[in-house]
Amino acid sequence: VLVHKHTSNSRCINRDKDRIDTENNKPSVVIIGMRGAGKTTLSAAAGSELGLSVIDVDTEIERYIGTDIKTFIDSKGWKAFRDAENTVFMNVLNKHPHGSIIACGGGIVVTPSNRELLKSHSRVVEIVRDIEDIVAYLELDKTRPAYAIQSTRDTYNERIPWFDECAGWHFVITRGDKNWKSTEQDFSALIRLVQNGRLTHSKFR
Repeated sequence: VLVHKHTSNSRCINRDKDRIDTENNKPSVVIIGMRGAGKTTLSAAAGSELGLSVIDVDTEIERYIGTDIKTFIDSKGWKAFRDAENTVFMNVLNKHPHGSIIACGGGIVVTPSNRELLKSHSRVVEIVRDIEDIVAYLELDKTRPAYAIQSTRDTYNERIPWFDECAGWHFVITRGDKNWKSTEQDFSALIRLVQNGRLTHSKFR
């Protein structure tokens, strides 16, 4: 895992109530990245470690559309899904401006209006995972809707400029890294520093 050097020793988190109340008044952090990069897993770990609520945008979309995403896309198509995603994302940002980690779906950057929303948000972190690790992971997960036309690799290459355009920080998981406990700790430390405004915008790609 590559993180800013200032995060390497930031492992001890104060869990007392006053500290958590303070954290909850700080700006929410939005997490983006490719499908299969680890956004849901790492966001949940950081939320637990830092006492922040975790909002999964895909979960909120399923509440909004009244069914699971794969079924909705099979029935209504990708455009209808992207429209619903945009509506839900705007609502989530408005409802949770502070004290949250907002984990987005991998395609959040496809819609130009979503990219504008991300660029206007002060704290956006991309999780970057090697494409070969992503492909290997997704081959085991049959619950996700297939990409409309492109392969996972082509989709990854298409979205890289959009992720770079929207994210202020990039958390890089090195190829083949299976030490998720250490990765979760480093990610939590980075989120804490980003939320507190202690890091300038940095890229690690």
